[in-house]
Amino acid sequence: MLTEELQVIARTLGEALHDSEPVQKYLKALAEFQADPEAADLEKRMLAMYEELIARQHLGEMLQRSEIDTFNTLKKQVYQHPRIAEREAALTPVKGYFAEIADEINLPLGVEFSTLAQAVRA
Repeated sequence: MLTEELQVIARTLGEALHDSEPVQKYLKALAEFQADPEAADLEKRMLAMYEELIARQHLGEMLQRSEIDTFNTLKKQVYQHPRIAEREAALTPVKGYFAEIADEINLPLGVEFSTLAQAVRA
């Protein structure tokens, strides 16, 4: 269990991350994606097809070239959709920003923060 002081520090960090420019840009792009039923449906269809194909492969089934081509065509449509492309483009800086923050935390602690956080949860 975390001390109250650590909980306050963690909450403050979370709020600061949430309010940062990269995260706000991502949240805006995410909201625009979620408000676009066409984009959401397109991505949902691609993910469902992906899961189905992977499950069949794990069962030892050989996929037909036409099925793979159909999936690749759908995947291309998904990532070319403006709302999805904007969301993905906004996510890249967030990942870099979070990596920088993790490095800033890891250095003074002398441990990898994500490993420490997982150990606390366990």
